Amino acid sequence: MKVLVTGASGFIGSHLCAYLIAQGYQVRAMVRKTSSRQWLEGLELELVYADLSDEGSLAQAVEGVDGVMHTAAVVRAGSRDELRRINYEGSERLARVSAAAGVKSFVLFSSVAAVGPVRATERLDGSRTPSPVSDYGRAKLAAEKAVLEFRDRMKVVILRLPAVYGPRDRDGLMLWQTLNRGWAPLIGGLFSLVFVSDAVRAAVLALEKPVPSGAIYFISDGNCYNYEAVAREWERITGRRVRRIKVPFLAGLIFARIYSWLKREGTIFNPDKIRELYGECWVCADPRAKEDLGFEPEFDLCRGGEITLRWYKEQGWI
Repeated sequence: MKVLVTGASGFIGSHLCAYLIAQGYQVRAMVRKTSSRQWLEGLELELVYADLSDEGSLAQAVEGVDGVMHTAAVVRAGSRDELRRINYEGSERLARVSAAAGVKSFVLFSSVAAVGPVRATERLDGSRTPSPVSDYGRAKLAAEKAVLEFRDRMKVVILRLPAVYGPRDRDGLMLWQTLNRGWAPLIGGLFSLVFVSDAVRAAVLALEKPVPSGAIYFISDGNCYNYEAVAREWERITGRRVRRIKVPFLAGLIFARIYSWLKREGTIFNPDKIRELYGECWVCADPRAKEDLGFEPEFDLCRGGEITLRWYKEQGWI
């Protein structure tokens, strides 16, 4: 079976390519000509250059593949229009050319941001009516709706992921660096996490299993965290104490505005992300992931955090 992976040179995409190859799939890796291929070196795959804004290049990318795994997205865009153009319009364009090319299965990597947070006593599951609180979340929800328009022409499965972490992750690096400096910011409420190896394994199960087209699953490690729990895990792993500092919403918003203005090329720590971080609860609870996909997480923050920190140190990132 031949599978196209979009965003193949990125954090999740590169792990997905390696896992698919290990499982015996033929992999076509979609990258932009400007993308670094560092994490794809040594992998037996076919490279294809395409862009989500270019329908012609996408049509060539999907030609002859059985499945599409759509990880490509932008989370640190400089504007609302850019978030919609890439995350929504790009996803719609890719799904349309995939359906026209006879692709059998399409897996969209989405986000819990597409749904929005709930109260601390509740959990995110398939019964929730989406109410995103960020421009990123609204763009991802629009992408979901666009892709679902093609569910009668190919099997479409959507995975709503919480924060994904692990080796090669640059978006979570800022938190690890802050902890390494001895500080633990206490922000927002409760949330779920998923280690990258579990995320890609769930995606391949979604590709393989005969689940109904249009199915949506929340994928996480099954635990409930907050930033105090993250600080405790850091202390356990490193043996080093960190000082907690509670960051009120307004202070976090002001700092994010200043920081994102200074980092003009875009940063994950921006006002749009702050609106998500201060949500009361982002904890996922979806038994259907096990019932339908047979997915059971193998990593919690204890194990996954150790692997991630070790990798960061080996690479000299912290």
